Amino acid sequence: MAHATVPSAEQIIDLYGTGELAAELARYHEDSEEPFVQRCIELHNEKKINLVEIPTQPGFKEITGHDFFTAQHFYCEAIPKLDADVAALMECCQALVEQAGMDGAAGQPNEAFRLWCQNNPAGGARVISKAREGDSLAKRFVTFALQASESMETAADFVQSYDDERRLFGMAALGRMPMADESKARQATQVLEPFLAAGDDDNVRANALSAAFDVLKKYNDVDEASDFIGAATDKPGPATLHALAQIIWLHYNLMSSQTIEKALVALQAIQSDHKGTLRSLDFGLHQLLAGDNRGAIIDFLTTKLRDDKITLEDFPTTAGELKRGNRRHLYEIIVRWLLSGSQTLSDNVGNLIAFEDKNPFDASIVVPSDLTAVHRVFLCRKAIGILFTRPVTCCSILVSVLRGGDKEVIEEVVDLLFEPMLVNYSGKALDYLRTIAVEDPAHASVQMALERHQAYFAGLEKPGPIKELHPSDYQRDVVRQRTYDEMRAAQKSAEQQSVLFSVVHRSTLLYGKRSLTYVFDDDGGRRPVSLDLHSVGVSFEMPRQDVLDPVGLDFMLRVFRVEKMQ
Repeated sequence: MAHATVPSAEQIIDLYGTGELAAELARYHEDSEEPFVQRCIELHNEKKINLVEIPTQPGFKEITGHDFFTAQHFYCEAIPKLDADVAALMECCQALVEQAGMDGAAGQPNEAFRLWCQNNPAGGARVISKAREGDSLAKRFVTFALQASESMETAADFVQSYDDERRLFGMAALGRMPMADESKARQATQVLEPFLAAGDDDNVRANALSAAFDVLKKYNDVDEASDFIGAATDKPGPATLHALAQIIWLHYNLMSSQTIEKALVALQAIQSDHKGTLRSLDFGLHQLLAGDNRGAIIDFLTTKLRDDKITLEDFPTTAGELKRGNRRHLYEIIVRWLLSGSQTLSDNVGNLIAFEDKNPFDASIVVPSDLTAVHRVFLCRKAIGILFTRPVTCCSILVSVLRGGDKEVIEEVVDLLFEPMLVNYSGKALDYLRTIAVEDPAHASVQMALERHQAYFAGLEKPGPIKELHPSDYQRDVVRQRTYDEMRAAQKSAEQQSVLFSVVHRSTLLYGKRSLTYVFDDDGGRRPVSLDLHSVGVSFEMPRQDVLDPVGLDFMLRVFRVEKMQ
Protein backbone atom coordinates (compact mmCIF):
# COMPACT_ATOMS: atom_id res chain seq x y z
CA MET A 1 0.00 0.00 0.00
CA ALA A 2 1.40 3.41 -0.93
CA HIS A 3 2.53 5.71 1.89
CA ALA A 4 0.62 8.91 2.55
CA THR A 5 2.31 12.21 1.64
CA VAL A 6 3.93 14.09 4.50
CA PRO A 7 2.09 17.37 5.19
CA SER A 8 4.00 20.55 4.41
CA ALA A 9 4.85 23.09 7.11
CA GLU A 10 1.88 25.22 6.04
CA GLN A 11 -0.46 22.25 6.16
CA ILE A 12 0.75 21.31 9.64
CA ILE A 13 0.10 24.86 10.84
CA ASP A 14 -3.39 24.75 9.31
CA LEU A 15 -4.11 21.38 10.93
CA TYR A 16 -2.98 22.77 14.27
CA GLY A 17 -5.21 25.82 13.85
CA THR A 18 -8.28 23.68 13.11
CA GLY A 19 -7.55 21.24 15.96
CA GLU A 20 -6.94 18.33 13.56
CA LEU A 21 -3.20 17.92 14.14
CA ALA A 22 -3.76 15.26 16.84
CA ALA A 23 -5.19 12.85 14.26
CA GLU A 24 -2.27 13.55 11.92
CA LEU A 25 0.24 12.81 14.71
CA ALA A 26 -1.37 9.36 15.08
CA ARG A 27 -0.26 8.61 11.50
CA TYR A 28 3.41 9.49 12.23
CA HIS A 29 5.10 9.49 8.79
CA GLU A 30 8.37 7.96 10.05
CA ASP A 31 9.28 6.36 6.71
CA SER A 32 9.29 9.58 4.71
CA GLU A 33 12.48 11.12 3.30
CA GLU A 34 11.95 14.29 5.35
CA PRO A 35 10.79 13.01 8.76
CA PHE A 36 7.44 14.40 9.81
CA VAL A 37 8.51 14.53 13.43
CA GLN A 38 11.47 16.78 12.65
CA ARG A 39 9.25 19.19 10.74
CA CYS A 40 6.84 19.40 13.69
CA ILE A 41 9.70 19.97 16.15
CA GLU A 42 11.00 22.86 14.09
CA LEU A 43 7.54 24.45 13.89
CA HIS A 44 7.10 24.06 17.65
CA ASN A 45 10.49 25.56 18.47
CA GLU A 46 9.69 28.45 16.12
CA LYS A 47 6.49 29.03 18.21
CA LYS A 48 4.22 28.39 15.19
CA ILE A 49 2.52 25.40 16.83
CA ASN A 50 2.46 24.06 20.39
CA LEU A 51 2.98 20.31 20.48
CA VAL A 52 3.07 20.19 24.29
CA GLU A 53 -0.54 21.26 24.76
CA ILE A 54 -2.08 18.77 22.28
CA PRO A 55 -2.12 15.64 24.54
CA THR A 56 -4.19 17.53 27.13
CA GLN A 57 -6.88 18.50 24.60
CA PRO A 58 -10.19 16.59 24.14
CA GLY A 59 -9.41 15.71 20.52
CA PHE A 60 -6.31 13.79 21.54
CA LYS A 61 -8.27 11.84 24.15
CA GLU A 62 -10.38 10.36 21.37
CA ILE A 63 -7.36 8.62 19.82
CA THR A 64 -7.30 4.96 20.87
CA GLY A 65 -5.58 1.65 20.19
CA HIS A 66 -2.72 1.47 17.73
CA ASP A 67 -3.26 5.09 16.64
CA PHE A 68 -2.65 6.31 20.19
CA PHE A 69 0.63 4.42 20.55
CA THR A 70 1.73 5.76 17.16
CA ALA A 71 1.14 9.27 18.49
CA GLN A 72 2.87 8.38 21.76
CA HIS A 73 5.90 7.17 19.80
CA PHE A 74 5.90 10.47 17.93
CA TYR A 75 6.07 12.35 21.24
CA CYS A 76 8.82 10.09 22.60
CA GLU A 77 10.89 11.08 19.55
CA ALA A 78 9.99 14.76 19.79
CA ILE A 79 10.05 15.58 23.53
CA PRO A 80 13.86 15.50 24.07
CA LYS A 81 14.27 18.11 21.29
CA LEU A 82 11.50 20.54 22.23
CA ASP A 83 11.92 24.05 23.59
CA ALA A 84 9.21 24.03 26.24
CA ASP A 85 8.25 25.17 29.71
CA VAL A 86 9.04 22.33 32.08
CA ALA A 87 5.69 22.49 33.90
CA ALA A 88 3.75 22.26 30.63
CA LEU A 89 6.01 19.43 29.47
CA MET A 90 5.35 17.47 32.66
CA GLU A 91 1.60 17.87 32.13
CA CYS A 92 2.05 16.64 28.55
CA CYS A 93 3.98 13.54 29.66
CA GLN A 94 1.51 12.86 32.45
CA ALA A 95 -1.39 12.94 29.98
CA LEU A 96 0.42 10.50 27.66
CA VAL A 97 1.19 8.07 30.48
CA GLU A 98 -2.32 8.16 31.91
CA GLN A 99 -3.99 7.68 28.52
CA ALA A 100 -1.79 4.60 27.87
CA GLY A 101 -3.29 2.94 30.96
CA MET A 102 -1.77 -0.37 32.05
CA ASP A 103 0.01 -1.11 28.77
CA GLY A 104 3.65 -2.14 29.06
CA ALA A 105 4.68 0.82 26.89
CA ALA A 106 2.84 3.36 29.05
CA GLY A 107 6.00 4.67 30.73
CA GLN A 108 7.96 5.50 27.58
CA PRO A 109 7.24 9.27 27.78
CA ASN A 110 9.01 9.27 31.16
CA GLU A 111 12.24 8.20 29.46
CA ALA A 112 11.72 10.96 26.89
CA PHE A 113 11.33 13.44 29.75
CA ARG A 114 14.58 12.19 31.31
CA LEU A 115 16.37 12.85 28.02
CA TRP A 116 14.82 16.32 27.91
CA CYS A 117 16.16 17.05 31.41
CA GLN A 118 19.55 15.78 30.31
CA ASN A 119 19.46 18.19 27.35
CA ASN A 120 18.07 21.02 29.52
CA PRO A 121 19.89 20.92 32.90
CA ALA A 122 18.24 24.15 34.06
CA GLY A 123 14.79 22.66 33.47
CA GLY A 124 15.75 19.49 35.36
CA ALA A 125 17.06 21.57 38.25
CA ARG A 126 13.75 23.43 38.36
CA VAL A 127 11.87 20.11 38.66
CA ILE A 128 14.09 19.11 41.59
CA SER A 129 13.57 22.50 43.25
CA LYS A 130 9.79 22.36 42.81
CA ALA A 131 9.74 18.82 44.19
CA ARG A 132 11.58 20.00 47.31
CA GLU A 133 8.87 22.64 47.71
CA GLY A 134 6.22 19.89 47.61
CA ASP A 135 4.77 20.50 44.13
CA SER A 136 2.76 17.33 43.35
CA LEU A 137 3.49 17.30 39.60
CA ALA A 138 7.21 17.91 40.12
CA LYS A 139 7.37 15.11 42.72
CA ARG A 140 5.93 12.73 40.14
CA PHE A 141 8.73 13.50 37.67
CA VAL A 142 11.62 14.19 40.04
CA THR A 143 13.02 10.66 39.64
CA PHE A 144 13.81 11.37 35.99
CA ALA A 145 15.22 14.79 36.73
CA LEU A 146 17.48 13.36 39.44
CA GLN A 147 18.57 10.58 37.11
CA ALA A 148 19.40 13.08 34.37
CA SER A 149 21.40 15.23 36.79
CA GLU A 150 23.65 12.23 37.66
CA SER A 151 24.11 13.84 41.08
CA MET A 152 24.31 10.98 43.55
CA GLU A 153 24.54 13.45 46.41
CA THR A 154 21.22 15.10 45.48
CA ALA A 155 19.45 11.75 45.13
CA ALA A 156 20.91 10.58 48.46
CA ASP A 157 19.66 13.78 50.08
CA PHE A 158 16.13 13.00 48.90
CA VAL A 159 16.43 9.50 50.40
CA GLN A 160 17.73 10.72 53.75
CA SER A 161 15.83 13.99 54.15
CA TYR A 162 12.24 13.09 53.31
CA ASP A 163 9.83 10.52 54.72
CA ASP A 164 7.15 10.74 52.03
CA GLU A 165 7.09 9.52 48.41
CA ARG A 166 10.11 11.73 47.62
CA ARG A 167 12.25 9.22 49.52
CA LEU A 168 11.04 6.48 47.15
CA PHE A 169 11.69 8.67 44.11
CA GLY A 170 15.20 9.37 45.35
CA MET A 171 15.82 5.63 45.79
CA ALA A 172 14.64 4.91 42.26
CA ALA A 173 16.92 7.61 40.84
CA LEU A 174 19.87 6.36 42.87
CA GLY A 175 19.43 2.85 41.50
CA ARG A 176 19.27 4.00 37.88
CA MET A 177 22.23 6.38 37.94
CA PRO A 178 25.47 5.43 36.20
CA MET A 179 28.28 4.83 38.71
CA ALA A 180 31.71 6.11 37.77
CA ASP A 181 33.47 3.46 39.84
CA GLU A 182 32.95 0.87 42.54
CA SER A 183 33.49 3.38 45.35
CA LYS A 184 30.58 5.50 44.10
CA ALA A 185 28.40 2.40 43.91
CA ARG A 186 29.30 1.48 47.49
CA GLN A 187 28.36 4.96 48.65
CA ALA A 188 24.97 4.51 47.02
CA THR A 189 24.35 1.13 48.66
CA GLN A 190 25.39 2.55 52.03
CA VAL A 191 22.63 5.15 51.65
CA LEU A 192 20.07 2.43 50.87
CA GLU A 193 21.12 -0.30 53.32
CA PRO A 194 19.64 1.23 56.50
CA PHE A 195 16.16 1.12 54.95
CA LEU A 196 16.19 -2.67 54.50
CA ALA A 197 15.58 -3.40 58.18
CA ALA A 198 12.35 -5.10 59.25
CA GLY A 199 11.11 -2.11 61.21
CA ASP A 200 10.83 0.16 58.19
CA ASP A 201 7.75 0.75 56.05
CA ASP A 202 7.18 -2.15 53.64
CA ASN A 203 7.12 0.05 50.53
CA VAL A 204 10.33 1.76 51.62
CA ARG A 205 12.04 -1.62 52.16
CA ALA A 206 10.90 -2.86 48.76
CA ASN A 207 12.13 0.24 46.94
CA ALA A 208 15.42 0.24 48.82
CA LEU A 209 15.97 -3.43 47.96
CA SER A 210 15.21 -2.94 44.26
CA ALA A 211 17.41 0.16 44.04
CA ALA A 212 20.25 -1.57 45.91
CA PHE A 213 20.32 -4.45 43.43
CA ASP A 214 20.16 -2.03 40.51
CA VAL A 215 23.38 -0.57 41.94
CA LEU A 216 24.93 -3.94 42.81
CA LYS A 217 24.60 -5.24 39.25
CA LYS A 218 27.00 -2.51 38.17
CA TYR A 219 29.90 -4.13 40.05
CA ASN A 220 28.64 -7.66 40.92
CA ASP A 221 29.22 -7.84 44.66
CA VAL A 222 27.80 -11.27 45.63
CA ASP A 223 28.68 -10.92 49.33
CA GLU A 224 26.89 -7.59 49.70
CA ALA A 225 23.92 -9.01 47.79
CA SER A 226 23.73 -11.81 50.34
CA ASP A 227 23.70 -9.30 53.21
CA PHE A 228 20.90 -7.30 51.59
CA ILE A 229 18.78 -10.41 51.02
CA GLY A 230 19.39 -11.45 54.61
CA ALA A 231 18.04 -8.12 55.85
CA ALA A 232 15.07 -8.10 53.48
CA THR A 233 13.97 -11.65 54.35
CA ASP A 234 13.40 -10.73 58.00
CA LYS A 235 9.60 -10.39 58.33
CA PRO A 236 8.96 -9.20 54.76
CA GLY A 237 5.66 -7.61 53.81
CA PRO A 238 3.84 -7.97 50.46
CA ALA A 239 5.83 -5.21 48.76
CA THR A 240 9.17 -6.61 49.94
CA LEU A 241 8.13 -10.09 48.79
CA HIS A 242 7.37 -8.64 45.37
CA ALA A 243 10.82 -7.03 45.27
CA LEU A 244 12.42 -10.36 46.26
CA ALA A 245 10.57 -12.11 43.42
CA GLN A 246 11.75 -9.44 40.98
CA ILE A 247 15.34 -9.87 42.16
CA ILE A 248 15.23 -13.65 41.72
CA TRP A 249 14.00 -13.01 38.20
CA LEU A 250 16.24 -10.10 37.14
CA HIS A 251 19.33 -10.38 39.37
CA TYR A 252 19.70 -14.10 40.11
CA ASN A 253 23.30 -13.98 38.79
CA LEU A 254 24.20 -11.82 41.83
CA MET A 255 22.96 -14.45 44.25
CA SER A 256 24.73 -17.51 45.59
CA SER A 257 22.85 -20.78 46.04
CA GLN A 258 22.55 -20.14 49.78
CA THR A 259 21.17 -16.65 49.13
CA ILE A 260 18.61 -17.99 46.67
CA GLU A 261 17.47 -20.61 49.17
CA LYS A 262 17.11 -17.92 51.84
CA ALA A 263 14.99 -15.79 49.50
CA LEU A 264 12.80 -18.77 48.56
CA VAL A 265 12.14 -19.54 52.22
CA ALA A 266 10.89 -15.98 52.69
CA LEU A 267 8.80 -16.19 49.53
CA GLN A 268 6.81 -19.06 51.03
CA ALA A 269 4.75 -16.23 52.58
CA ILE A 270 3.29 -15.21 49.18
CA GLN A 271 -0.50 -15.24 49.17
CA SER A 272 -2.69 -16.44 46.32
CA ASP A 273 -3.98 -12.92 45.60
CA HIS A 274 -0.43 -11.59 45.00
CA LYS A 275 -0.73 -12.30 41.27
CA GLY A 276 2.01 -9.90 40.18
CA THR A 277 4.48 -11.37 42.67
CA LEU A 278 3.60 -14.92 41.60
CA ARG A 279 4.12 -13.94 37.98
CA SER A 280 7.56 -12.44 38.61
CA LEU A 281 8.57 -15.42 40.75
CA ASP A 282 7.43 -17.77 37.98
CA PHE A 283 9.84 -16.10 35.55
CA GLY A 284 12.62 -16.30 38.13
CA LEU A 285 12.07 -19.97 38.96
CA HIS A 286 12.08 -20.79 35.25
CA GLN A 287 15.53 -19.25 34.85
CA LEU A 288 16.91 -20.92 37.96
CA LEU A 289 15.86 -24.38 36.77
CA ALA A 290 18.68 -24.28 34.22
CA GLY A 291 21.33 -23.79 36.92
CA ASP A 292 22.47 -25.53 40.09
CA ASN A 293 19.41 -24.54 42.11
CA ARG A 294 16.96 -27.09 40.72
CA GLY A 295 16.65 -28.90 44.04
CA ALA A 296 15.81 -25.69 45.88
CA ILE A 297 13.16 -24.83 43.28
CA ILE A 298 11.47 -28.24 43.62
CA ASP A 299 11.62 -27.97 47.42
CA PHE A 300 9.98 -24.55 47.21
CA LEU A 301 7.20 -25.78 44.93
CA THR A 302 6.67 -28.92 47.02
CA THR A 303 6.13 -26.82 50.12
CA LYS A 304 4.19 -23.97 48.54
CA LEU A 305 1.78 -26.09 46.49
CA ARG A 306 0.48 -27.76 49.65
CA ASP A 307 -1.52 -24.54 49.99
CA ASP A 308 -4.65 -25.41 48.03
CA LYS A 309 -5.13 -21.74 47.07
CA ILE A 310 -1.97 -21.80 44.93
CA THR A 311 -1.47 -24.36 42.15
CA LEU A 312 1.06 -25.09 39.46
CA GLU A 313 -1.17 -23.04 37.13
CA ASP A 314 0.15 -19.97 39.00
CA PHE A 315 3.63 -20.88 37.69
CA PRO A 316 2.91 -21.56 33.99
CA THR A 317 6.42 -20.80 32.68
CA THR A 318 8.09 -22.96 35.31
CA ALA A 319 5.57 -25.76 34.78
CA GLY A 320 6.20 -25.62 31.05
CA GLU A 321 9.94 -26.02 31.60
CA LEU A 322 9.36 -28.97 33.94
CA LYS A 323 7.18 -30.63 31.28
CA ARG A 324 9.70 -30.05 28.49
CA GLY A 325 12.81 -30.81 30.51
CA ASN A 326 14.55 -34.00 31.54
CA ARG A 327 11.97 -36.81 31.82
CA ARG A 328 13.86 -38.49 34.65
CA HIS A 329 13.63 -35.29 36.70
CA LEU A 330 9.93 -35.07 35.89
CA TYR A 331 9.43 -38.66 37.04
CA GLU A 332 11.20 -37.93 40.33
CA ILE A 333 8.91 -34.95 40.98
CA ILE A 334 5.79 -36.99 40.20
CA VAL A 335 6.86 -39.82 42.52
CA ARG A 336 7.70 -37.35 45.29
CA TRP A 337 4.38 -35.54 45.05
CA LEU A 338 2.24 -38.66 44.73
CA LEU A 339 3.87 -40.20 47.80
CA SER A 340 3.72 -36.96 49.81
CA GLY A 341 0.32 -37.72 51.30
CA SER A 342 -0.86 -34.25 50.24
CA GLN A 343 -4.01 -34.20 48.16
CA THR A 344 -3.18 -30.79 46.71
CA LEU A 345 0.33 -31.88 45.66
CA SER A 346 -1.09 -35.01 44.02
CA ASP A 347 -3.63 -32.92 42.15
CA ASN A 348 -0.82 -30.72 40.83
CA VAL A 349 0.78 -33.76 39.21
CA GLY A 350 -2.01 -33.51 36.64
CA ASN A 351 -0.61 -30.11 35.62
CA LEU A 352 2.79 -31.66 34.90
CA ILE A 353 1.46 -34.07 32.28
CA ALA A 354 -0.55 -32.56 29.44
CA PHE A 355 -3.82 -34.26 28.57
CA GLU A 356 -2.58 -34.99 25.06
CA ASP A 357 0.83 -36.26 26.26
CA LYS A 358 1.41 -39.75 24.86
CA ASN A 359 5.10 -40.01 25.79
CA PRO A 360 5.98 -42.78 28.28
CA PHE A 361 8.85 -42.62 30.72
CA ASP A 362 11.66 -44.56 29.03
CA ALA A 363 13.04 -47.97 29.94
CA SER A 364 15.92 -46.54 31.97
CA ILE A 365 13.57 -45.20 34.63
CA VAL A 366 13.05 -47.48 37.63
CA VAL A 367 11.10 -46.83 40.81
CA PRO A 368 13.39 -45.70 43.69
CA SER A 369 14.90 -48.76 45.37
CA ASP A 370 14.33 -47.46 48.91
CA LEU A 371 10.53 -47.63 48.62
CA THR A 372 8.76 -50.39 50.50
CA ALA A 373 6.27 -52.71 48.80
CA VAL A 374 3.39 -50.79 50.36
CA HIS A 375 4.71 -47.49 49.02
CA ARG A 376 5.13 -48.94 45.53
CA VAL A 377 1.53 -50.14 45.35
CA PHE A 378 0.37 -46.85 46.81
CA LEU A 379 2.31 -45.01 44.09
CA CYS A 380 0.58 -47.07 41.39
CA ARG A 381 -2.89 -46.43 42.80
CA LYS A 382 -2.17 -42.70 43.11
CA ALA A 383 -0.85 -42.56 39.56
CA ILE A 384 -4.06 -44.18 38.29
CA GLY A 385 -6.22 -41.82 40.35
CA ILE A 386 -4.47 -38.68 39.08
CA LEU A 387 -3.22 -39.64 35.60
CA PHE A 388 -5.92 -42.07 34.48
CA THR A 389 -6.82 -39.88 31.48
CA ARG A 390 -3.13 -39.92 30.41
CA PRO A 391 -3.00 -43.70 29.96
CA VAL A 392 0.43 -43.99 28.30
CA THR A 393 2.17 -41.97 31.00
CA CYS A 394 0.21 -43.73 33.72
CA CYS A 395 1.07 -47.20 32.38
CA SER A 396 4.76 -46.25 32.14
CA ILE A 397 4.77 -45.39 35.87
CA LEU A 398 3.28 -48.80 36.67
CA VAL A 399 5.91 -50.43 34.42
CA SER A 400 8.67 -48.55 36.26
CA VAL A 401 7.43 -50.16 39.48
CA LEU A 402 7.41 -53.60 37.85
CA ARG A 403 10.92 -52.84 36.61
CA GLY A 404 12.02 -52.64 40.24
CA GLY A 405 11.56 -56.42 40.51
CA ASP A 406 9.87 -56.49 43.93
CA LYS A 407 8.09 -59.86 43.97
CA GLU A 408 5.74 -58.68 46.72
CA VAL A 409 4.07 -56.15 44.43
CA ILE A 410 4.18 -57.78 41.00
CA GLU A 411 0.82 -59.52 41.23
CA GLU A 412 -1.01 -56.46 42.52
CA VAL A 413 0.57 -54.10 39.99
CA VAL A 414 -0.21 -56.49 37.13
CA ASP A 415 -3.82 -56.52 38.35
CA LEU A 416 -3.88 -52.71 38.20
CA LEU A 417 -2.24 -52.69 34.80
CA PHE A 418 -4.95 -55.02 33.48
CA GLU A 419 -7.86 -53.41 35.31
CA PRO A 420 -8.51 -50.54 35.19
CA MET A 421 -5.88 -49.59 32.57
CA LEU A 422 -6.13 -52.18 29.78
CA VAL A 423 -9.81 -52.86 30.38
CA ASN A 424 -10.45 -49.18 29.62
CA TYR A 425 -7.76 -48.39 27.04
CA SER A 426 -6.80 -50.52 24.04
CA GLY A 427 -5.20 -47.80 21.92
CA LYS A 428 -1.91 -46.01 22.58
CA ALA A 429 -1.52 -47.57 26.03
CA LEU A 430 -1.74 -51.07 24.58
CA ASP A 431 0.68 -50.12 21.79
CA TYR A 432 3.16 -48.84 24.38
CA LEU A 433 3.01 -51.99 26.50
CA ARG A 434 3.64 -54.13 23.41
CA THR A 435 6.91 -52.26 22.86
CA ILE A 436 8.41 -53.36 26.19
CA ALA A 437 11.55 -55.22 25.12
CA VAL A 438 12.34 -58.79 26.14
CA GLU A 439 15.45 -57.67 28.01
CA ASP A 440 13.40 -55.19 30.06
CA PRO A 441 13.00 -56.46 33.68
CA ALA A 442 9.27 -55.63 33.44
CA HIS A 443 8.70 -57.65 30.25
CA ALA A 444 7.41 -60.86 31.84
CA SER A 445 4.98 -59.02 34.11
CA VAL A 446 3.70 -56.85 31.27
CA GLN A 447 3.13 -59.97 29.15
CA MET A 448 0.93 -61.39 31.90
CA ALA A 449 -1.26 -58.28 31.74
CA LEU A 450 -1.37 -58.40 27.93
CA GLU A 451 -2.42 -62.06 27.95
CA ARG A 452 -5.24 -61.29 30.39
CA HIS A 453 -6.29 -58.41 28.15
CA GLN A 454 -6.39 -60.70 25.10
CA ALA A 455 -8.42 -63.33 26.95
CA TYR A 456 -10.79 -60.67 28.29
CA PHE A 457 -11.65 -59.35 24.83
CA ALA A 458 -11.89 -62.79 23.35
CA GLY A 459 -14.52 -63.52 25.97
CA LEU A 460 -16.38 -60.31 25.18
CA GLU A 461 -16.55 -61.13 21.47
CA LYS A 462 -17.53 -64.77 21.91
CA PRO A 463 -21.34 -64.24 22.21
CA GLY A 464 -21.39 -62.13 19.03
CA PRO A 465 -23.58 -59.05 18.49
CA ILE A 466 -26.47 -58.66 20.95
CA LYS A 467 -29.08 -56.59 19.12
CA GLU A 468 -31.07 -55.91 22.27
CA LEU A 469 -28.16 -53.86 23.64
CA HIS A 470 -27.83 -51.69 20.54
CA PRO A 471 -29.10 -48.11 21.02
CA SER A 472 -32.13 -47.09 18.99
CA ASP A 473 -31.96 -44.57 16.15
CA TYR A 474 -33.62 -42.00 18.40
CA GLN A 475 -30.98 -42.50 21.09
CA ARG A 476 -28.23 -42.19 18.53
CA ASP A 477 -29.73 -38.91 17.25
CA VAL A 478 -29.93 -37.55 20.80
CA VAL A 479 -26.27 -38.36 21.37
CA ARG A 480 -25.25 -36.78 18.05
CA GLN A 481 -27.20 -33.63 18.83
CA ARG A 482 -25.71 -33.39 22.29
CA THR A 483 -22.21 -33.88 20.88
CA TYR A 484 -22.84 -31.17 18.28
CA ASP A 485 -24.10 -28.74 20.94
CA GLU A 486 -21.07 -29.39 23.15
CA MET A 487 -18.62 -28.97 20.29
CA ARG A 488 -20.35 -25.80 19.11
CA ALA A 489 -20.21 -24.33 22.61
CA ALA A 490 -16.50 -25.22 22.85
CA GLN A 491 -15.86 -23.56 19.47
CA LYS A 492 -17.69 -20.38 20.54
CA SER A 493 -15.71 -20.27 23.78
CA ALA A 494 -12.42 -20.72 21.93
CA GLU A 495 -13.29 -17.94 19.49
CA GLN A 496 -14.06 -15.54 22.33
CA GLN A 497 -10.67 -16.23 23.93
CA SER A 498 -8.71 -15.98 20.68
CA VAL A 499 -6.29 -13.06 20.37
CA LEU A 500 -6.53 -13.29 16.56
CA PHE A 501 -10.28 -12.97 16.01
CA SER A 502 -10.27 -9.32 17.07
CA VAL A 503 -7.69 -8.33 14.43
CA VAL A 504 -8.64 -10.43 11.40
CA HIS A 505 -11.55 -10.56 8.99
CA ARG A 506 -13.55 -13.77 9.26
CA SER A 507 -15.27 -15.63 6.43
CA THR A 508 -17.22 -18.88 6.67
CA LEU A 509 -16.72 -21.27 3.74
CA LEU A 510 -19.60 -23.70 3.31
CA TYR A 511 -17.89 -25.88 0.72
CA GLY A 512 -14.93 -25.97 -1.65
CA LYS A 513 -11.34 -27.18 -1.86
CA ARG A 514 -9.48 -23.89 -1.57
CA SER A 515 -9.93 -20.23 -0.72
CA LEU A 516 -8.72 -17.18 -2.62
CA THR A 517 -7.81 -13.94 -0.87
CA TYR A 518 -6.59 -10.68 -2.39
CA VAL A 519 -3.88 -8.72 -0.58
CA PHE A 520 -2.43 -5.27 -1.24
CA ASP A 521 1.21 -4.82 -2.23
CA ASP A 522 3.35 -1.79 -1.33
CA ASP A 523 2.64 -0.25 -4.74
CA GLY A 524 -1.10 -0.35 -4.10
CA GLY A 525 -1.77 -3.28 -6.43
CA ARG A 526 -3.74 -6.40 -5.54
CA ARG A 527 -2.59 -9.97 -5.92
CA PRO A 528 -4.38 -13.26 -5.19
CA VAL A 529 -3.21 -15.69 -2.50
CA SER A 530 -4.70 -19.18 -2.62
CA LEU A 531 -4.98 -21.53 0.33
CA ASP A 532 -5.76 -25.22 -0.05
CA LEU A 533 -8.24 -26.50 2.51
CA HIS A 534 -7.50 -29.60 4.59
CA SER A 535 -9.28 -31.34 7.40
CA VAL A 536 -8.26 -30.46 10.95
CA GLY A 537 -9.19 -32.60 13.90
CA VAL A 538 -8.24 -33.94 17.30
CA SER A 539 -9.03 -37.25 18.91
CA PHE A 540 -8.58 -38.90 22.28
CA GLU A 541 -9.49 -42.28 23.69
CA MET A 542 -12.35 -42.44 26.15
CA PRO A 543 -12.22 -45.10 28.88
CA ARG A 544 -14.73 -47.90 28.18
CA GLN A 545 -16.09 -47.98 31.70
CA ASP A 546 -17.06 -44.33 31.35
CA VAL A 547 -19.86 -45.71 29.19
CA LEU A 548 -20.50 -49.10 30.78
CA ASP A 549 -20.09 -48.19 34.47
CA PRO A 550 -19.41 -44.47 34.91
CA VAL A 551 -20.42 -44.44 38.58
CA GLY A 552 -18.20 -47.36 39.46
CA LEU A 553 -15.23 -45.92 37.55
CA ASP A 554 -15.65 -42.50 39.13
CA PHE A 555 -15.87 -44.02 42.63
CA MET A 556 -12.71 -46.08 42.12
CA LEU A 557 -10.72 -43.09 40.84
CA ARG A 558 -11.93 -40.93 43.73
CA VAL A 559 -10.79 -43.57 46.21
CA PHE A 560 -7.38 -43.78 44.56
CA ARG A 561 -7.04 -39.99 44.59
CA VAL A 562 -7.91 -39.37 48.22
CA GLU A 563 -6.52 -42.45 49.99
CA LYS A 564 -3.52 -41.96 52.27
CA MET A 565 -0.86 -44.12 53.82
CA GLN A 566 -1.61 -45.33 57.33
